Parts: sequence; structure tokens; C-alpha cells
Amino acid sequence: MELAITRSQKKSGIVSKTVVFILHVQSYLSEEEQHLVREYGLGKENIYNSEASRKHMEKAQSGGLFSMAKGIAMSALSLNISIDSLINGHSIECASLDEVLSAEEAVRDACENMKRYLDIAEKFDGTKELVVF
Repeated sequence: MELAITRSQKKSGIVSKTVVFILHVQSYLSEEEQHLVREYGLGKENIYNSEASRKHMEKAQSGGLFSMAKGIAMSALSLNISIDSLINGHSIECASLDEVLSAEEAVRDACENMKRYLDIAEKFDGTKELVVF
């Protein structure tokens, strides 16, 4: 698996132009890894949910119908990365360089999680693993 990170920026705002930093991330899988994703239906698996997303979902689960709808909508606006979104390419807009660094770290963590999923999926062949503590 490989991860491509493209960094760019744009100016936004009508009166005062502010810089918006953009990260476009996309993973490239080997044929074997693509086969595992299809075989085990892993594409929809969330491999990263930002802290903001988790907080919105927690609020949604603890409130009434309106809170639930609002929490789900706010969660969707936060950073959520699935295996499919990473394969298809995912753009992330950031307001600061600190946010860029956090987003890049989150994507790298998501790739590590995805690699673990694929490693586990690959080992369902009857092989015995001995874990020593």
C-alpha cells in the first residue's frame, strides 16, 4: 500500500482573503490488497474518526431526535475516513498549518489501521499464530 499526499492552498473569503490549506490524500493498493478489500467488504469500514466527529456522535446518541439528527450531520462534516474514501481520494481543508499537521497525522494513522485490517484479512488461511507475553 502506498499513500500519496498532495498539498495545495487557495484563498477564500469575499472581503478579507484568508488562506485555506488543502490536503488531498489517496492510497494505492496492490492487486492482492484490492482483492482483500472486495473479498471481506472492507470498503465501508471507518478507519479514522476525528475527535470532533466522535464527540458529535456521542451527543447524538445521548439526546432526542433533534439532537441525533444534528449530531449525525455535524459528525459528517468532521473528518471521517473509510477505506473506500482513502482509495478514491479524500480532500481535507484546513484553516491553519497546525490543523494540516493534525490531519496528516490522522491520515497516516488511518493508513496504519487500514494496513492492520489487510494484514488480519490475509491471515485467515488456517495459520496458527503464537503470541508470547
